[in-house]
Parts: sequence; C-alpha cells; structure tokens
Amino acid sequence: MIKKICLIGGEDVHKRIELSKYLVDAGFHVTIVGTSDADFPDSITYIPYNLNRSFSPISDYKTLKWFKHFFKNNPFDIIHTFDTKPAFLLPLALLKTKTPITRTITGMGGIFMSKSLLGYILRKVYIILHYIIRNRITKTVFQNSDDKNYFLNYGLVTPENLELIYSSGIELNNIETKAPRDNNIFTFICVSRLVYEKGIINLIEASKICKEKGHNFKCILVGPLEENSKRLNLDILKKNDDTIEWLGTRNDILELLSKSDAFILPTFYGEGFPRVLLEAAAVGLPLISTDTVGVREFGKHNKDIILLKPKDSISLADTMIMVATNKSTADKLANNAYNKVKEFSLEKLSKEYITIFNAAINYN
Repeated sequence: MIKKICLIGGEDVHKRIELSKYLVDAGFHVTIVGTSDADFPDSITYIPYNLNRSFSPISDYKTLKWFKHFFKNNPFDIIHTFDTKPAFLLPLALLKTKTPITRTITGMGGIFMSKSLLGYILRKVYIILHYIIRNRITKTVFQNSDDKNYFLNYGLVTPENLELIYSSGIELNNIETKAPRDNNIFTFICVSRLVYEKGIINLIEASKICKEKGHNFKCILVGPLEENSKRLNLDILKKNDDTIEWLGTRNDILELLSKSDAFILPTFYGEGFPRVLLEAAAVGLPLISTDTVGVREFGKHNKDIILLKPKDSISLADTMIMVATNKSTADKLANNAYNKVKEFSLEKLSKEYITIFNAAINYN
C-alpha cells in the first residue's frame, strides 16, 4: 500500500530530496511543498508556494489560506514540516482536520537572538502559537537538546510526543572527493547565510588579526547576503575584500570545501544543527566553530571539532593560526570529524524518520 506524505519547507526544501528517495523506497509517494527553485526528480511531486521568512502578518495570513485550500483538495496520509514558520502555520491552518502532522524544529530562528522590544514580543507570540497547536502535533523532532528543553519547559510538547534526531543527515554515498588540504596558501572557508548572528564580522576581524600577525591565509566566505544594516552590509564586505573573499551564493559547495584546508562557522545564531558542518567533515576538513546551540551536538571539543566562545574574534584568530601551522593537530581534527560524521548518515536517520511516520499514520 502506497502512503502519501507531504514534506513542507522553505527555500532549502530541496535538501529533502535525498531523504525522499529513502521514503520512496519505503513505500511512500512524496510531495514536497517549498520555495526552492531547484530541480526535483520525477519521483517527487514538487509544489511551489509563497512563504515570507520575516515577520509579515499579511503574508502569513495568505500562507494560512493557501495551506487550507491545498490540503482540502489534496489528501495525504501524513504531513511533515521542516522550517520555522511552517512548523506552526501548517498546524494552525489544519487545526480542525485530522491528518497526522509531524515536524522537525530546525532551529529557533533570529527572533531568539534579538534584544529589541519587537523581538521580545515575537518570542511571546511564538510561544502562544506553539501552545495553541501543541495537541494537533503527533510528533515533534528536535535536532538539539537546547530546543527540546525549551519546548518542554514551556509545555509546548510532552516527553511522549517528541524525538531527538541530531541533524537532518547527510548522504555520504554522494561524497566521493576528500580534500587533499595541500594548498600553498592555507585556505579557510565559511559557508553560511550572511547575517550578523552567523559571526561574519568576527570572521572578518579574526582574518585581519591573522594578517597583522604576519600570516598570509586565504579566507573564503560563501553564501547569500541577507542583511543590510549598520552591523553587516555590502559596503562592509567590499571594504574588507583584501582580507576575506566573498563568493556569494554558489551551487558547488562540496567542490569548494574539497579545495579548502579548514572550515569555520563562527555562529551565535539559534541553529538547529548546521548541515554544512556535516558536509565539511565529510570531505575531511578540520572544523572550527562556536560552543553554541546546535553546533556542540556534533562532537567533543578539541577532538571532533574546536568549539570557541561566540563573538571572540581574538580566540578565533589564535585558533586559525594554530590549525594552519600545526599539521598534526589539523590532521587529527580532520580525521576525527571524518569518522564522526558517519553517525549522521542519511541512511541511518531516514530509518528513524520512517519509523516516526509509520507510527503516526498507524496511530491515527
């Protein structure tokens, strides 16, 4: 018997294609709803819709109406969400229906970083909305313990209707190239959305410090610029192009990683579990990041990954110098990360998701 599942996300919903292949093999017909412009295989039905990542009541209301109309005319055995807004908008739209809804909390989003009055208000609204829908959710999957504990503390989930699955997984079978890490100029790479909370300014400052200390490293920054403020904007990137090379949005991330010597993610954002950590580890790079939500779940400090205090540009610079000048340490970090990433294989994680989906369908 074919089971119909709908996966809902945002602009990166194409990252669920590999999971979908495992679902198809397990007897599911997969429909993906998202805002991605990527190409989807014929085995998956892709439906585009409008989703505004920012605070936008009018846009959110339109999304709610779209959800109601779409799912009234397209029945499924189960619906699963993967993005911050769909995690509460979809259950709100389908509050009076009975199709099983499961979801993955892929981070708490930027509002939990904001110290403004609006940020405070939005956090309160976030809690209220998740409280309203708490009984409509069959199962909530968390990618880190911090988010899980937050939801438990506010009574938004119960211990019985949650699961902890670290990361969204990575298809290791698709990664054939391992980084030789033999560049004449030691090359650091950071792959991230460019917002202040990702630690972009700290990376620029650390790179400057390295340069001032006489270390001629190459530092590459990859990702879309999503902020235009006094803290981070295009002018800041241009003024520092002699320190850091910004490549913008790229589709050849694995190739860029494999041509680098070490990976950096200086984030203090409310991460779920950064997928790019897995990609960097899978191509054999030593990892430098921060001791923050979602990141620390990857592995042990100074063994699988170096975890630094967030917003500490000086420590970041010192660590960059240490990794670049101490080959034995860099080799150990790279090898340990390469072995550690096997725990997050999509083949393993897909079995956990399939178990959750089947249980939710059978329960209802």
